[in-house]
Amino acid sequence: MIRKFAVILIAILAVGNGALQPMEFPHTAVLKEDVYVLYWKTEGDNIIFETQVRTTGYVGLGISPNGGMANADIAIGWVKDGRAYITDYHAKKNGPPSLDKSQDVEILGGSENTTHTILRFRRKLRGCEEKDNSITNGTARVIWAYGDEEPTSHTTIPKYHGTNRGTKSIQLVAPPEDIPVLDISTVTEVEFLNDKVSIPSKDTTYWCHGFKIPEFNKTLHMVKYEPVIQAGHKALVHHILIYACYHELNTTLYHGSSFECYTGNMPPEMSQCRAPIIAWAIGGETFHYPDHVGFPLGGAEDPKFVVMETHYDNPGLRNDYVDSSGIKITFTSKLRQYDAGIIETGKLVTPNHLIPPYSSAFHSWGHCPSRCLSAAMTNQASGIKVFGALLHTHLLGSAIHMRHFRNHTELPWISYDDNYDFNFQEVHKLGKEITVLPTDDIVTDCTYDSSSKTYITTGGLSTKEEMCLGYVYYYPKINLGACETVGIPANYIQVGGFKNITLKGNNPFNPVVGDQGYENMEWQSILADRIDWTNETIRERFQTIERDTANFVRCDLLGKFSISRTPVPALTFDLAYSPPQVNCSTVTGNATTVVDADVPPTVVDVTLPIATTVVDTDVPPTVVDVTLPIATTVVDTDVPLTGGTVRISLCWGIVFLFTAAHVLIA
Repeated sequence: MIRKFAVILIAILAVGNGALQPMEFPHTAVLKEDVYVLYWKTEGDNIIFETQVRTTGYVGLGISPNGGMANADIAIGWVKDGRAYITDYHAKKNGPPSLDKSQDVEILGGSENTTHTILRFRRKLRGCEEKDNSITNGTARVIWAYGDEEPTSHTTIPKYHGTNRGTKSIQLVAPPEDIPVLDISTVTEVEFLNDKVSIPSKDTTYWCHGFKIPEFNKTLHMVKYEPVIQAGHKALVHHILIYACYHELNTTLYHGSSFECYTGNMPPEMSQCRAPIIAWAIGGETFHYPDHVGFPLGGAEDPKFVVMETHYDNPGLRNDYVDSSGIKITFTSKLRQYDAGIIETGKLVTPNHLIPPYSSAFHSWGHCPSRCLSAAMTNQASGIKVFGALLHTHLLGSAIHMRHFRNHTELPWISYDDNYDFNFQEVHKLGKEITVLPTDDIVTDCTYDSSSKTYITTGGLSTKEEMCLGYVYYYPKINLGACETVGIPANYIQVGGFKNITLKGNNPFNPVVGDQGYENMEWQSILADRIDWTNETIRERFQTIERDTANFVRCDLLGKFSISRTPVPALTFDLAYSPPQVNCSTVTGNATTVVDADVPPTVVDVTLPIATTVVDTDVPPTVVDVTLPIATTVVDTDVPLTGGTVRISLCWGIVFLFTAAHVLIA
């Protein structure tokens, strides 16, 4: 039976709470030093925030798709006369936000003293309105602000915050960081640092530095690593990778040597070091291995030498940078249960990785096929356990999904980021370990927004070029360093619909077009200069080629670089994975209290859960339609009707206590 009555609910809520009850928050972030601290925790489908801000005015916190005001969800709260208030806003553009018709933020409490305001509130992880920004497992761009004055009413936009604002990319949905306590007597720390590298005046430099691993005379476990970034160089150092050398080389000769990577100056012996053991990128912080795994180094079968690759991003072309950044590693002699490993997956970094212009969502797929995984797991039939992943593209990347396939069916994604931020790349710790079997396939699916480009983008080392990589953190360790695919130009050139294509030297990397007007042209030049990429049909055809044609595979066993010239067919599957959808048909839960809500709506349609109490609501509506279940109490509702219509069905379990209301029984 439906119950309808005249009441509100844009839930602009207030609670008179006094001191907040203690609550443990596993996550914290300093948004502004000594001013704004954010705490949070997830509970089921909800996330609870607590803001502690040096102000006696208002506090703002929002979720933005791009780090700006435009299209951001914003909660603005304050404390006045012992009551905490929260209001849900949405910004269509850079400027004052608008009151959201659907108030999806719930105040849980707050307090204020002479210097600080504390607010605690809750919202759904996944929004129910089209304009709501969902909070998922990937990057959340948090925007924040505060002001010195409180709003004059619930619906009044606060005074402009001026420079008291900012943005920060954060992984809001992440498992609690359970940092193991180390026995200091077992710990050894080692730093691998660059030695006063003079950065060239160009936008991209890859610098390689060789290090001999200390002689521990026994196996130790690497259990932690952290960036050591020189002061003032936070934006300069884009990423640091450390590769192990599993082949024989003169460790004494090359220890301390440094060169620009992948040039003629780099010794071939160092170029062969391609098995990743550490991956850090801009925005990342200290990485702790779970307490049951560690990466083995120092033993007789472990590598004796590593190469540290540092990517310097210098778009301003400065010539005065001298850098000594690097990585600090913590080892323990108290070995853990499992040896860990890292596998590099995705697209091999070559110019054969092509992204057409004018595309808002072009997909590149890097396939780690079962034939490579099974070759590396000959003694590991039960598979490996994945506990983390680092996802990496350059400036065009907008989303990355590390996809997992078994028996032609897609399983839940290993990791994903639907809001990728080039300047925030951190290892995604998994809440639950995922088993990858020898017969499974892993696909690194990168989405690029090239809509602002007028020229084709190729893969490469430069920030202006592109990558599509995923680093898989797993145990127990297997003999696999990289598992990637590389596109075949003989397939890509077919996008032009040419009738006469041959292979120079029978090499699929050297297709030759014999059609009139294309003779003697390199295939790269044809794709770059002679294809009409403004034609949507052409772009769709190229997307199909990228998705449905075969690729060559890089499968590095025992740290040895190896590309098979036997193509692996495109992965086919019967069923794609679809993440669970939030149920937005009703407001779920129970024992909800709406307190002192003074709201001037025009049309409100709300379904409330069981055991709802609506208290002291001052509402002059025109049409209000609220569905209430059994055991709902409505107290002290001041509803002056001015041409409005209210329909009420008096049913068992509902108590209405109206003051100043004219009621029409329907």
